[in-house]
Amino acid sequence: MNFTGRHRQRRHGRESTAASLFHPQRPLRIALAGNPNSGKTCLFNFLSGQYQHIGNYPGVTVEKKTGRFSYGEHLIELIDLPGIYSLTAYSLDEVVARDFLIKEQPDVIIDVLDSTNLERHLYLLMQFQEMGVPLVGALNMSDEAESKGIEIDANQLARILDIPFVKTIGNKGIGLEQLLAVAVQTAMAPRMNHQRHLNYGDLVETAHIELIAELTRDETFVTKYPVHWLVIKLLEKDQDAMARVRLEHQYTDQVFNRMHQIITTLEKAYGDDSRTIISEQRYAYIHGALRETVRIKHRTPRSDLTERVDNLLLHRFFGMPFFLLIMFLVYQLTFRLGNPLAQLIASGFHALATLVPRVLPEGFMQELLTEGIIDGVGGVLTFWPLVTLLMIGLAVLEDTGYMARAAFVTDKFFHIFGLHGRSFIPFMVSTGCAVPGIMSARLLPNPKDRIVTILVAPFMLCGAKAPVAAMIIAAFFPHRQALVFWLLWLFSWFAALTIALIFKKTLFRGEQPAFVMELPPYRLPTLPGILMHAGQRSWHYLKKAGTVILAASIIVWFALSFPKIRTDSSGQTSSESSVQLVQDAQTPARSALAYSYAGRFGRMIEPVLKLAGFDWKIGVSLVAGVAAKEVIVSTMGILYGIEASGHPSETTDVLLRTSLRNDPHYSALTAVALLIFVVLYTPCLATLIMVKKELRQLKWVLFQVGYTLLLAYGSAVLFFQVGEILFG
Repeated sequence: MNFTGRHRQRRHGRESTAASLFHPQRPLRIALAGNPNSGKTCLFNFLSGQYQHIGNYPGVTVEKKTGRFSYGEHLIELIDLPGIYSLTAYSLDEVVARDFLIKEQPDVIIDVLDSTNLERHLYLLMQFQEMGVPLVGALNMSDEAESKGIEIDANQLARILDIPFVKTIGNKGIGLEQLLAVAVQTAMAPRMNHQRHLNYGDLVETAHIELIAELTRDETFVTKYPVHWLVIKLLEKDQDAMARVRLEHQYTDQVFNRMHQIITTLEKAYGDDSRTIISEQRYAYIHGALRETVRIKHRTPRSDLTERVDNLLLHRFFGMPFFLLIMFLVYQLTFRLGNPLAQLIASGFHALATLVPRVLPEGFMQELLTEGIIDGVGGVLTFWPLVTLLMIGLAVLEDTGYMARAAFVTDKFFHIFGLHGRSFIPFMVSTGCAVPGIMSARLLPNPKDRIVTILVAPFMLCGAKAPVAAMIIAAFFPHRQALVFWLLWLFSWFAALTIALIFKKTLFRGEQPAFVMELPPYRLPTLPGILMHAGQRSWHYLKKAGTVILAASIIVWFALSFPKIRTDSSGQTSSESSVQLVQDAQTPARSALAYSYAGRFGRMIEPVLKLAGFDWKIGVSLVAGVAAKEVIVSTMGILYGIEASGHPSETTDVLLRTSLRNDPHYSALTAVALLIFVVLYTPCLATLIMVKKELRQLKWVLFQVGYTLLLAYGSAVLFFQVGEILFG
């Protein structure tokens, strides 16, 4: 029976009895590690099933995923370490991974390797082996290696490296039963069996022995760390390793004096930097191992095709235009396919709105349901197909391997603005949602780059801003929706990179580290993979509509509906302010809006907003949008729903478009100024909370709120005023 079936049976068994999850013995702790794009996440999901817990590592914001399940007589605790390229502490993820291995000491590590790129992936495995931890290699994507004519002798590789290897196909669950069995067997073996390390040559080994002698003078210190690994890290001039010695070793000066002498001797002998010496020795060992164990049977047409495609998409001149063209096509398909679906959803909510008066009598509840919830939440959900299709498009680009290439292509372009290609990842993730985009900035090795990226990533045209932009564009540019949306997307990138350049030239000056990013092979995206990636973001949109946006819509409706204008026994308004509002407004509904709490607040800030071409309605919507950008749409829906309460024949989306287009206060110039403001102004509350969690200082949150608000207002005013002068 294959792994999936047996594993599913065990899962059902765990569901039938909760006691089986809690074994009296300590669980076997298996750490799952590997490079990005190695398929590690697929293995984790298959092995842990639905029994997963997501939290953070202590003291940092890096996400920690764990899963617990029974395997035979054992309770397994599976820990998914961050995807990393090495154990050199450059990025926060690398620091977290190595700290976990040092302090938590798992029973075994499963290192997930891409079988099509063993040379690159074995480099990390070598570093795990230097730590002396029990280790199992998962030769993942073995089917892709075979299709490319790559034949791997796993048994011979295991004999050479003294590590068991198992061939797996993670996205299909093949080989995982054997992998788990080997991991458990390795974990149960005596620890001394794993104390084996790479020989770096006579000179390095002599230096290694001498430096160990210096470290072992402090007997307490050497019980805290794997001494062989720490010595190698000192020879590599690892800043984190040196800091540990500096802070914790009893004889710090003697250790550093001897270390500098040894490094100087090595560098004179080899004529190269000590870090390069260690790295080259690792790769030399890997090359030898692969010559003994890997055979290329034939060069596949697929490999040739990959090279030809990369020659085009990674071209120094054409790579960037192709990226822009691909994104334009994504938006074109999004609107072409999404608009008809959006109209269907709008028709459904309109039918629901016409049904409510038949069920409920006139009064508070009827108005709340029709004007507050249906016009508010319904207006947001109308754009759900557009957001979902956009997420599907981005998921396809990610799963095919193109996103990594886009980061590579944009690297030189990013250097112009003081950043490098790794910042592309948080930016691109933020086009879905700024919250995970900010979280992905953990990959950046330079702390200054990380802060700058977090401060500007929320400018991206995310899934929350997309319905707002779609609403405005549909009203004023109905025949050029995809083009205008694409231009707005370009503007968001221009704004983020320009502000990043200003920050890098002023507040966060510093050198740029080298950019190294692995290019995964092209793959046909699978339907489950696309549905998983896009479905999570789409579900997040629906969930937000049923929680945050629903609550905000009710609050906004209340603020726009109360207090009611008081009338005397003859039906006349009973206060001077009410009389003035009725005289100023064209309809009773508009006078009621102006008299409401939100109307009064909006009119109070309207003089400032007029400089950007905005009236009090836009002002109220923008203030409400701080909670979540989609609330701008729901607020507009409520506003115009109340105004058009006597015209129930129009669906919410048609009502919004026609109302905005026909409002005498608005023009195409106003629309563009509003789009600029929405892209630039204060991030939503969820994003601000994540900024606080990642940067751990309230000052950055306050700084982000202040500078984005000023930038958005100044940009909108400048555009509108210049436009008024030029176009009248």
